[in-house]
Amino acid sequence: MPDPDLQAHVQAALAEPFRRVRKVVLPDGRRFWLKRVERLSGRMRLQKGDPARAFAAEREGLRALEGAGLPVAAVVLEGPDWMLMPDAGPVLPEVVADPSRDEAGKLAAFARAGRALGLLHWAGMVHGRPAVRDICWDGQEARFIDLERFRPARRGGLWQAADVVMLAQTAFTRWPGDARWLEAALAGYAGNAPPGAMARVARLARWLTPLGALAGLLVRVKPESRELRAVGLTLRRLRHGEAAISVRKS
Repeated sequence: MPDPDLQAHVQAALAEPFRRVRKVVLPDGRRFWLKRVERLSGRMRLQKGDPARAFAAEREGLRALEGAGLPVAAVVLEGPDWMLMPDAGPVLPEVVADPSRDEAGKLAAFARAGRALGLLHWAGMVHGRPAVRDICWDGQEARFIDLERFRPARRGGLWQAADVVMLAQTAFTRWPGDARWLEAALAGYAGNAPPGAMARVARLARWLTPLGALAGLLVRVKPESRELRAVGLTLRRLRHGEAAISVRKS
């Protein structure tokens, strides 16, 4: 049944000056996020691609995950160029930075994030960019947001392995000296992903070894780049696949 109060707040938010993502808070405390098609200049459009196509891919991804019973912030209202999703909690970097949370709770958030990615791959899907900043934690479940590169995919394919590489790359970019969070996510993933998934990740990491060497050279030019420094850490860790997880558990 339509919620008149929610609809009124959304219409008011849509009438305000354009923002691609805007928080909508109702008087009763409920919180939502209003997301609209990004508006890009000519140069940025060339760099990032068609924003309408990315928005359509995200909408498709949200519907597909919800339909498969996977953890996602479901769409509660939508229009041709906007959609509204409930607040799904802080993103993983905010979870790590929260001093009120204990280590066990933080590790649980990452373990559930890895589990969610494994289940997504079982369902024959690819997130496309499962960065740690694009996964929320509500205290019970890790939920995906920003599915602009979502696609259906063959289970066990290359693009699913690339999802894991992206997750690790973004974790090492944020926490290059602390692998606890990534290890929890990888363990959660390995325990819920299709058979042989970590072996395929390791194979992809080995194929990408030349990229790691190139990043090592480029970091001499841009020593402040956390992303470049993370490439080598990511590939070295993932080349060991599930064996490294077993060693850490023993």
